[in-house]
Amino acid sequence: MHAFDLGRVLVISPHLDDAVFGCGELLAKCLEAVAVTVFAGIPPHDDELTPWDRACGFSGALEAMICRRREDQMALEHLGVRHLWLHFLDSQYGATPSEPEIVDELVRAVSHERPDSVLMPMGLYHSDHELAHSACLAVRRLATAQRWLFYEDAIYRRHAGLLQKRLADLWKQGITVTPALTEPVRGDKQAAVRYYASQMKALGPRRWQDTERPEHYWELDEESA
Repeated sequence: MHAFDLGRVLVISPHLDDAVFGCGELLAKCLEAVAVTVFAGIPPHDDELTPWDRACGFSGALEAMICRRREDQMALEHLGVRHLWLHFLDSQYGATPSEPEIVDELVRAVSHERPDSVLMPMGLYHSDHELAHSACLAVRRLATAQRWLFYEDAIYRRHAGLLQKRLADLWKQGITVTPALTEPVRGDKQAAVRYYASQMKALGPRRWQDTERPEHYWELDEESA
């Protein structure tokens, strides 16, 4: 399978960087792609400063999310990808939505965009990633696309055993996946990643360099539940 076999692509991104961090190389090769970010909502007040936002150099939540949206838009535009930001708040702001709420919005997005292929996060480590992953499994039962693939969550996939645990959990649910595609990282993705200057500041080079490793995709078998 090659990137050009995927047709119109919709990638579901937990946060305002995960689509590019995890799928930027593949997205750069797609003729038509849209990134749907789940936790892209802007907090109504700027009087909260979380440890992560402080580490990124922000003075409040409102400033942080406005800047992160701007970074995301520039990165996606660099790759020729449209963006669609959902209104749900990042868990660090203490307002985590329910899974059915996320499912409803994602089904609406997939039905409207009518992609040939949907890319979903493996859902590794972070609670927002895990929630987005679980919601994606429900979306697959409710929406239509020719191909459904998981991508490995960059940064978090480097934690020992997390990917293997996710694959085992999927197997227990009756969902089988097979390696489908590997994309070595080149210049376009590397340039796009640099737009996320605030996140790179907090992550540090040891972690964000994981975005330079090849991207790996896993296709859901047709018979899987």
